Amino acid sequence: MDMISAAGISVRFNREGGVVDDVAIEAGGRTIRPLHRALWLESGETLPDSVAPVERRLAGDFFCAPFAQSEAGVPIHGWPANGDWEGGEQAATTGGRVSAVYRLKQQVAGARLEKTIALRAGEPVVYQTHVFTGGTSRLPIAHHAMIRVPGGARLSFSPKTGGRTTAAPPETDPARGRSILAYPQSIADLAAVRRKDGAMVDVSRYPFDRGHEDIVVLSEQPGRTVGWSAALADADGFLFFALKDALVLPQTVLWMSNGGRSYAPWNSRHIAVLGIEEAATGIHLLSGEDMPDGVATDLQLGAGRTAIRYAFGAVVPPKGWSEVADIAISGDALILEDRSGERLSLPFDGGFFAG
Repeated sequence: MDMISAAGISVRFNREGGVVDDVAIEAGGRTIRPLHRALWLESGETLPDSVAPVERRLAGDFFCAPFAQSEAGVPIHGWPANGDWEGGEQAATTGGRVSAVYRLKQQVAGARLEKTIALRAGEPVVYQTHVFTGGTSRLPIAHHAMIRVPGGARLSFSPKTGGRTTAAPPETDPARGRSILAYPQSIADLAAVRRKDGAMVDVSRYPFDRGHEDIVVLSEQPGRTVGWSAALADADGFLFFALKDALVLPQTVLWMSNGGRSYAPWNSRHIAVLGIEEAATGIHLLSGEDMPDGVATDLQLGAGRTAIRYAFGAVVPPKGWSEVADIAISGDALILEDRSGERLSLPFDGGFFAG
């Protein structure tokens, strides 16, 4: 593991699979670690050969290309999530910014891929930039950040046009697993999502049941430039937030993994895990269906350089907060607002999404 650190924050990075494996943030006199880490990483158990490298190392956040698919002979989520990252040269500035640059050993659809992870002193934020050079294909892509919230979390997002479940549930064989939402369905409000038994459930309050594996995909409003996601996990001691270039990553995939897979390595023990995966994907579309004009479901690689920018972080939940209502960048500050109207201002690189 490589360690990248600045005042108040550190990142452990696994070159195998490009995993941001752990983030430790000093806040309020304590250290918070918002990211999930699969139980089998510490157990030393032998996993079946069929388990892909990305699942063997399931932790934190990693970059997928192609997301939820694979090139021929490559495990699911592609080489960025399964291959080898080289380099790691670190640079520090007098202003307290520390960055590390990595290069993927394997090519992705004929393209080279570079990853930059940056931290800034006193900021509870991890900045990531991926740059493709060359290539000719179109690829679905995603950041695959995961949190674990056994105490429950209140989820909120930048304004969306709506949501969908996928054409088929992630688990279809009762002998292997269980999905409880109705597939496919359109979703106007996360507070009223239909289960397959006809009942309604509030997906914005997770976990909302036991023993299930489900997926919901949310779509940004066309033209929005920066999107955000938030999970207020008061009982577990953190408020997780993520920001993205919404023109490049216009979907948010919610992977609700709550003990719904009985086969290895999951073994019904992968509980209260939530993937908040910022993506360009069409996994929620029905056969032959297109998204509205201008909303991407993949990334077009080309002769030049194509950049994907994403940032996430966490703070101790402010006392009395119940739901994040808005997140906005104002100069070099990130403003988080609770439903009550109370605001929290955090230092932030205001030029990050400007490139």
